[in-house]
Amino acid sequence: MNIARMTLLVALALLPEACGAPSAPAAAPRPSEDSTGTWRGTSTRFQAEAKSCPHPGLVTLQIWDDRFQFRWDGRTNVDSAIQADGSILGQAPGITLVGKRAGMRIEGDITNGACGLHFTVVKKDN
Repeated sequence: MNIARMTLLVALALLPEACGAPSAPAAAPRPSEDSTGTWRGTSTRFQAEAKSCPHPGLVTLQIWDDRFQFRWDGRTNVDSAIQADGSILGQAPGITLVGKRAGMRIEGDITNGACGLHFTVVKKDN
C-alpha cells in the first residue's frame, strides 16, 4: 500500500469525528464552597453625582441559598442572587447590582446611575 492510499484511509477514518456536531461547551463549575453564612467587607464610592448618595463603609451580607439583600440606603434593599457561574445579579427599582463570586470572596458594583459603590466581602462563618 502506498503512502497516498494510507493517508486517504486515515483521513476517511477521521472524517466522521471531524464532521460531527460540535459538542456543547461545559457549564462553568459551581464554586465548591457553600455560600450560606455571613460575609463581611467594605465599600468604596466610585460615583457621586448627588448629595443623597449612600455613604461607603462596612458591608455585611447574610447569604442564604445563594440569595442576599444589599442595603443601599435606610429604606432600600437590593435583592440579589449568585448565579451558577458565580456571577451576581441584583436589582431594586432604579438600582442594579452586578458582581462575581470567586471562592470565598465576592466583589461587585451597585449603582442607580447617579451614585455608585464598589464592594468587596469575604466569608466569615458557616
